[in-house]
Formats: sequence, structure tokens, C-alpha cells
Amino acid sequence: MKAIIHSLGQVLYSPSQYVIPVFQRHYRWELPQWQRLWDSLEEIQQPGKTGNHFMGFLVYVVGSTPQPGQPTRFHLIDGQQRLTTLSLLLASIRNVARRTAQEELAQEIHEDYLVHPRRKGEQRYRLLPKEHDQTAYLAIVDDKPPAPGRMAQAVAFFERMLHARADEQPAALRRLFEVVCQRLDFMGATLESENAYSIFKSLNSTGVPLSQADLIRNFVFMHVPPDAQDEFDAERWNPLEARFAAGDGRLDEERFARFFRDLLMADGQYVPPKLTFATFEARHEATGFAPDTLAAQLAQRAEQYAVIGSRAPDSSVALTRALARLNRLDSSTTFPLLLWLFAQRDAGQLDDAGLARAVDMLCGFILRRFVAGETSRGYGEMFVRAIRDSQGEPVAALEQFLLQRGWPEDARFIEAFTRFPLYKRGYAREVLEALELARGHKEQGSLTQAQIEHILPQTLSDDWADALGDDAERVHGEWLHRPGNLTLSAYNQEVGNQGFTVKRARFAQSNISLTREVGDYPHWGEAEILERGERMAMDAAALWQGPKEAYAAEADTAQEQEARSVRLAFWTGFAEHLAAAHSLLPQLVPESKRVVRLQSGIPHLRLAMRYKLQDGSVALLLRFKPKARAYWHALRDDPELPNGWVGQAWEFDDGDGGDALMTLECVPASKDSAYWPALYDWLAVKLALVSDHGLPWLREAIGVSADDDDNEDDDKALTPTRQRQLAFWTQLVAHVVAQSSVVRPQKPAAQSWLNISIGRAGFGVIPTVNQQVGRLGVEIMVAGKRPKEHFKLLLAQKGSIEQQLGFELDWMELPDAHQCRIVSWRNSSHLQDQARWPEYVEWMADRIIRMDGVFRPLVKQLP
Repeated sequence: MKAIIHSLGQVLYSPSQYVIPVFQRHYRWELPQWQRLWDSLEEIQQPGKTGNHFMGFLVYVVGSTPQPGQPTRFHLIDGQQRLTTLSLLLASIRNVARRTAQEELAQEIHEDYLVHPRRKGEQRYRLLPKEHDQTAYLAIVDDKPPAPGRMAQAVAFFERMLHARADEQPAALRRLFEVVCQRLDFMGATLESENAYSIFKSLNSTGVPLSQADLIRNFVFMHVPPDAQDEFDAERWNPLEARFAAGDGRLDEERFARFFRDLLMADGQYVPPKLTFATFEARHEATGFAPDTLAAQLAQRAEQYAVIGSRAPDSSVALTRALARLNRLDSSTTFPLLLWLFAQRDAGQLDDAGLARAVDMLCGFILRRFVAGETSRGYGEMFVRAIRDSQGEPVAALEQFLLQRGWPEDARFIEAFTRFPLYKRGYAREVLEALELARGHKEQGSLTQAQIEHILPQTLSDDWADALGDDAERVHGEWLHRPGNLTLSAYNQEVGNQGFTVKRARFAQSNISLTREVGDYPHWGEAEILERGERMAMDAAALWQGPKEAYAAEADTAQEQEARSVRLAFWTGFAEHLAAAHSLLPQLVPESKRVVRLQSGIPHLRLAMRYKLQDGSVALLLRFKPKARAYWHALRDDPELPNGWVGQAWEFDDGDGGDALMTLECVPASKDSAYWPALYDWLAVKLALVSDHGLPWLREAIGVSADDDDNEDDDKALTPTRQRQLAFWTQLVAHVVAQSSVVRPQKPAAQSWLNISIGRAGFGVIPTVNQQVGRLGVEIMVAGKRPKEHFKLLLAQKGSIEQQLGFELDWMELPDAHQCRIVSWRNSSHLQDQARWPEYVEWMADRIIRMDGVFRPLVKQLP
């Protein structure tokens, strides 16, 4: 490799041409990268700033030997994003120069840095994208309207920034042009005998990491002779990628990468998302492959993948319908298993009916477990293991596997479905539409315009309250979102809060059977909702298949019993350590599980800890549900923030089943229990840091909704400890609401604290209970963007505050934490002693109301 430093002007002003090969990525930079580049340009122009700004590497290989009079063509291996963006910036400066009558500057940029004016065809352009983005880029260089996309957006961004400068100082365009060309440096490296693909894998400093799909694409293309790459791309690879195009026509990189990962796992070996490329590379390097043969195989499997994802029909109508039902659920974790089942059909081991039956079983397994309150965590590995464990006839083997993993039987499912808060938990529309369509009417009414309708309306009017009687509020609160009270109607806005007599007449005219049948009821109340819900549950049990009777599992082996015993011992020891060393953290209830969950208090965010028997490792997990994935993406794109919370780098995993993960792991030298104390220390410290730094940031970013807390479990599924917490908070909230018209606590949840807004983001009144040490607390949480400054301003008023309150406070600055706490404690108050709850509630409500009254105006006045 030969390396030398060049300015951008030296790179582009040369007679060479820089070609972006077909295997390179699409243009990926967006607003954060454009803004960072612009900020760098602003900074180096500040008075007193000298020296140049280093832009990173440009790595290229020399193309075929040029003919006399033709330019040397360099194929860019690294630096595509930066060089493309800077060329777009130069085009933007040219455009603005033309609009401000600076034609000489515009011509200089165009002819000396964007094109070779005396050359023809593709040789005319100093930078030439191949295939990807070529049309948009050439239109911009030729000053023609570009196609919508990132490149057009980049030009619009730069022109907006440039116009603001040129309107004030026309000469500023010339100065900026000179800075861009003369003070932006690259380390240019020309590869000679080195493996260009190896260099490409190791170099990436654009700020937009190479995706797993990027790496796989380049791995395959580097096994194609250079002269054949264009043809291979046009005939083989581009048609493959076209199957994974997003709505705007660009490649959906994430879905393309998931396809490769799912295909790799279809042999029964689980592949973590971040190891997709490494596994692909190892598998194909070890066996050797012909690119054309591989591309043909991938194309065939991509066709099946499209059918599996309901993006294309199968030749079997029954299978197409079964897959459509499955894909309406959160079922992408089944795709590796389905790819394997499709391969079994290709091999003659399975017919269309058997494959449709297998899909129906997976659909029933997922929906029944969801309704029965079973966790979906681990589905990604579970369904891959089904491939590995399969012996004999595929459908029978799958059925046995699912039974062993907890497939709810009819009686359990029907009971759970009848009382399941379907509207709040998800899949409400999917379930109602499926129940309607399963009736198989020849003249089925259209469901396109139909919305979910609560028969007993969400707002309890006086008429409805009178109709329901003395128990109206209880019935409304308990049965509102249950399946028996839900239907589909296109007249949602019209019937709304109308009484049942009006609704009944309108429902009787509906073309939707599920709704028309409601018109047969003379009145509507708890008994009718229950009766209709039971009938719907029986229909659902027939639609989402499952066992008729409870599966009689074999007795646990001695090895399984020992594993549970070890896990219970580990978590018991950690719970004791946590209570002693970090008593302010949420207490832990020991379980014999691999993963133990804690309450995060934040919607769509799960906080958990993991202990692995295999290697003795522990991990702290943040699981982002689909509605919170945007915040996971923000943290992944700016990892310095979350890494700063804990002083360690997080692992970011796109996850399975729609959830995204952040993982912090510690692997000891041995899995011997002698290492447990050290693991306890590590895990407790990291948990404290996440609680002090990470959760306040996430709570402020995601927000807290009283209608959507972190408690997914029904009361019946809660442990005794959590049942006590929920019951206590329920009593406290009722008491506070009765005593104060200002303080409004959140909806009670089964956790060790309660959130109460104090009128400003980043602050709150937080009552807490610690059942292990028997202590109650009411605190003012000081978080937000300037917690230490705000805490000190409040601390300066300590005397006045405590005098107004009539009691002293514990002022906790917590130097190593992001937030501060101002607390009133009550010791010797064990929640297990329910006879003393009225005393506890009275004390805590008094503290809450007083502290809210004193701190609320002070907090609002803080800068």
C-alpha cells in the first residue's frame, strides 16, 4: 500500500477518475453527517484557527490499464460516502454561485472539480457512481432536477446553509470553496498487491457503519473477476436485491441482512445478528463457492422468503392463507424454521397440506401463549432449536416440540381469552378480523373502513351508568377492553357514546356478522359481555389451533433440577448483596430463571438481568419494544451517550420478535461459584449506574403514560411481593386524590415506586417502598439536563424549605450519578404488615402533598 496526504482539491483537480464500484453501498449519509461536516467547516474558519481538517482515508485500487489519452480510473474501496458528499457540496456551491451572479466561480467548480469538460460519456465525470445512485448524482452534476432521495436532500441542505451565508456576504462563497478544496485533507492509499476485500472490511470511518448486508455483498463481489462484476450485478445480484426494496425503491438493508441471517439459521444453528456476516463468510470460505451458483441459490430462497413474509403467494392457496394469518402476528422469529420447512417440502419430506398445518400450529402457539400471558422472550433461539431437535416426520416433530415448550390447551386459552384486555394488549384488530373472516360468508362485508368499536363505550355516560346499575364503574373498568365488548364497525363516529338501544338498532343492519349478532341482545351488561366473550373464545380456540388437553410433561431430569437450583442460589445471593450494598435500588425477588426482570417504570422498555450457566456470565439488558425502537436507534447511532452512563461499551442487537436489545456483559474466568461475589459487585454497580443515568434519560425521552406502564402482567400472574406493591399503591393513590386536587399520581403499577409529576420535565415526587429493609420514602427527584446545578440552588434554600415542611430532609447530591434526591424517610415500616397500611398511607400521603406544595413553585422558578 502506498499512502500520501492529499487535499480534496488535489484529489478532484487531477486528471484521474474515481469510480464507485457496483458492490459498494448506496449513498447513506443523512442530516447528522451533513450537519457534522458543516460544523467542521464553520469551525476551521474561526479566527485564529490554522491548519487543515483531516477527513480520513481514501483507499482505492487502480482499474484496468488506461489507453493513451484516457484517464486513470481508481476504484474506491473506502471513502465513498465522504468523497460523494463533498462533491455534492461543491455542486451546491456552484448552484448558489450561479443564482447570485458569480458565474466565474460556478464555472471553475464545474469544469475543474466536477467534470472533465473535454471528455465524453462516463469518462466526463471526475467521480462516477456505478449503478447505485448514478442517475441522481449525474443529474446533480449536470444541474438537472435529481430524483428524490438522500443526494437531493443533501444538496437541498447545503444550498439552504449556503444561501443564508451568500445573502449576507457574496464573497463568502469563494472563501468557503477555497476552504473545502485547500483545507480538507485525506490520507490517500493506493492498493497494489494487497487483498482489496480485506482492506475494505477493516477500513470504515464514515460514521455510518458497514451493515451485515454491505459486508456480504462485498464478500461475494470480491470473488467475481473485476471485468465480470457489472454483468454479475445486472443479471444476478441486482435482481436479488430488488426483492428487498423498500417503498421508495431503495434497498431495505435491514430486511436484506435478516434474510441472510434467517437463511443461515435454517440449518438449526442460532446466529446472533452481529455475527451474520462472519458466519456467512466462514461457511462459504470453508466450502468454496461459485458466485453464479450461490446467487442462483439465494434467488430461489429469496422467492420462498417472499412467500413466507406474505409478500408473494404460494402455489397452495391454503398455505398462503395460513402464512397471512401468521404474519399478522409478531412472527418473524419463525422465518428460519419456515425456510427449513419449505426445504423439507422441496425434498419431498412434506406436502402442501403438511406445511400449511405446521404454519397453523406456529400461529396457534404464538397467539395462545400471548393471550395466556406467557413470555415471547427467547423465541428467536427457540424456533431455531426446533430445527435442530427435529427427528422423523417434520410436522409431528414440530407438534411435540411446541407441546414441550408450553402450548396452552383449549380450557386455559378459552378462560384467558374471555378476560384478556385485548384492546390494550395488541392484536385486537387482527383477532376480530380473523374471527369475522373465519365464518366464511359468501358475501363477506368489507372490513376496510371498519374500526374497533367498544359496545360499552370508553366514556361512561350517565345513561350507560344508569343502565349498568350500582356496579357501573366496576363493570366499566373491568370489562371495557375484553373481547366480548369489542366489535368492528364503520359507524364508530356515529354511534360513539350512544345508548345500547341506538347501537343495537344500528348493529342489526351491519354487513359484519360479528357486529350484526350484537343486535340480538336485548340489553348490554356484564353478563352479556362475558357470554359473548366465551363464545368468541371458543371460536378463537378453533381458529388458533392448540392441544385439547394440558400436555403432561415428563419429570425434569436431575440435570434440569440442578440447573434451576444453581440459578436460584445465584439470584438469592445477588438479592441479598443488592439489599445490603444498594438499598435504594429496586429489590429483587429471587427466581430460578435464566433472566430476571426488573421494573423500568418506562413504557415499552424492559430492564432485566441474565445469568448463564454455560459460562457463568452475567448481563444487564435493556429491551426496547417496537414502539420504543426509535430511541434504541438514537442510542446506537450515538453510543458515547449510553456508554458514558456505565463506563463500558454496550452491545447493540437488532433482536428478534420486533424487540431491540442493549446488552452489558461480564464473563468471568470460570463459572465456579467462587466468582459470584465479584459478579454481584459488577452487576450491582452497573445496575445502579443505569438506574441513576440511563433510566432518567430514557424516562424523559420516552415519557411515562398512565395508560401504558411497564407492567404487562395481570394481577393473577404477579408474585406475592408485586401483588402487595400494587395493592398498596392503589390505596395510596385513592387517598392522595381524595386529599388533594393538585397532586395527580400515575396509574399504580406492581413496582417499588410511584411516579408523580411536579409540573416540570426531569423532576418528580417519587414515593418508594423497600420491603427487604422495611423502609418507606418520599423523594423529590432532580434529573433533567442540569441536575447538579438545580440541586445546589434548592440546597441553598434548605432551611426555608424544611421550615415550611415541618420536617428535615436527606439531601443526596449523589456525585457519581446523573440525578439527585431529596428524601424524607420512614424506617421500621414493613409492607408485609398490612394491618399498618392505613398508618403508612396516611404518612406517605401527607409527605407527598406537603413536598409537592413546597417544591412545585420552586422547581418551576429554576433556570
